[in-house]
Amino acid sequence: MFGLFNRKENGKSTSKLQVNAKEFVVLLILDGFGIHPDPEGNTVLAAKTPFLDRAWTCGKSTLINASGTYVGMPSEEDGNSEVGHLNLGAGQVVYQTLPMINDAISTHELDSNTTLKEAFTEVKKRGTNLHLTGVLSAAGVHGHIKHLFSLMELCKANGVNPYIHVMLDGRDTPPKDGFLYLTKLNQKINELGIGKIASMQGRFYGMDRDSRWERVKLAYDAMVGLSAETFQDEIVAIQSAYAQNETDQFFKPRCRVDSAGKPVGPIRSNDVVIFWNFREDRARELTKVFVLKEFEHFVRRDFPENLYFATMTGYEEGVPAHVIFPPKKIKKSLASYISEKGFNQLHISETEKNMHVTYFFNGGVEAAHAGEEFFNIPSPKVENYATVPEMSSRIITDEVVKRIRAIKERKLKFIVINFANPDMLGHTGDIPAIIKGNEIVDGLTEEIAKATVSMGGAIIITADHGNCESMIDRVTKEIDISHTNNPVPMIILSDEKDFTPTPDMKVLKIGTGANAQATGLLADVAPTCLGLVGLDIPDSMTGVDLRSVI
Repeated sequence: MFGLFNRKENGKSTSKLQVNAKEFVVLLILDGFGIHPDPEGNTVLAAKTPFLDRAWTCGKSTLINASGTYVGMPSEEDGNSEVGHLNLGAGQVVYQTLPMINDAISTHELDSNTTLKEAFTEVKKRGTNLHLTGVLSAAGVHGHIKHLFSLMELCKANGVNPYIHVMLDGRDTPPKDGFLYLTKLNQKINELGIGKIASMQGRFYGMDRDSRWERVKLAYDAMVGLSAETFQDEIVAIQSAYAQNETDQFFKPRCRVDSAGKPVGPIRSNDVVIFWNFREDRARELTKVFVLKEFEHFVRRDFPENLYFATMTGYEEGVPAHVIFPPKKIKKSLASYISEKGFNQLHISETEKNMHVTYFFNGGVEAAHAGEEFFNIPSPKVENYATVPEMSSRIITDEVVKRIRAIKERKLKFIVINFANPDMLGHTGDIPAIIKGNEIVDGLTEEIAKATVSMGGAIIITADHGNCESMIDRVTKEIDISHTNNPVPMIILSDEKDFTPTPDMKVLKIGTGANAQATGLLADVAPTCLGLVGLDIPDSMTGVDLRSVI
């Protein structure tokens, strides 16, 4: 381990490194590609990745930390894509919303939050109902059950009895932990004497981020009391779903009904809604359904007009919602700095990770900077990515290689790419498909790396967090589709020799050997990118150019 602070003195002296500055730099993010020595359930070790192995062996390589306090989250907290891209693009440790909210709860700052006080005032003035909605999970990736409990306690203190619309997790948590969370929620309801679960759904529906509006419609229908599926007892409902192999994230949206079949606690006009998720990307679509006056994706039957809709954080600029914790912007991100210097750049991914290489990588900024192009390639429209482990990586690669071949005409200084395969396939739990995806990504990475160095550029290959390297729970021995707190690789290639072993060289598996120890953080990637193209590191970046230490 090493200290998070006072690292710049040793890492910022890049003058010697800048002598051989490259024409441009490519940052390739293998989403969810972590490193762990245990072979059990380890699709990184199981996959045949000859190029990544050669690059790890011959290039400048190390491991970097991508979780917990190293990325501004609570200690030992698993990494995730949002936090990973924020740190990668900021060049500094970005302190996250989760610990900020936790701190506001522990110090009772939440009790006096202006937006929440206004929400309680509004529901009393209107004489309507208050609804709490969000992911029922302790994973801390998109939301946290403790935040729900704190909101329930505030409801009681303010004399308000809320209806609760839960989204089961099963992706960042084990697939059937929803039963345990529902049990805990019912215990809290009984303890406080307030609250009633009004609707239930898996996150697959209401937390979509890929414009699958047919899924979001089912979520909406359940929350306004129109769903075909209903329940009277949430525990019976989830046990019945499990018996039919319907796990948490895929739990079909359903509304609560009374003995006469009438919906209990549907969202109606003039009600107050509080969305407790703190992560933006999977909260945007459902929020838009409820707050936008003009909406074209589906017919909103029984649309609740004039809602007071509050969100834990700012989900998107221009969306008319009341924000409990307004976002804090990054002063100078890698993207804004490159733009400020007058260079062009390309941010490319498929839809599943589009927000990550744009909004999150740019520190919460929606619009592209001058000279910056966002290129989004649609993800395959399938129920399960295990059926298409290539996803859209081939199309991404073809586009990137085409751009690199024309690098001088386009005057590109920086390209950031996200391959979603390791993470999105990791979330399917289909180990053969994950291995296949990793092998596909290996070959495509080789194409991009060779094109890059042939045109005078350098490439950094890294990841935002771990996932696919640990697909089996070491205690239960069941499939584990959640993220990890493992380190991720960082490989720097600037010449063909960096991935071409000599005849007497033993090629190591990626993530093994003497280099398999963490010497940096995700925050070091942006300064290293700048150093590779001969640009000074701005004072706002606390990360270092890792070429000086590996």
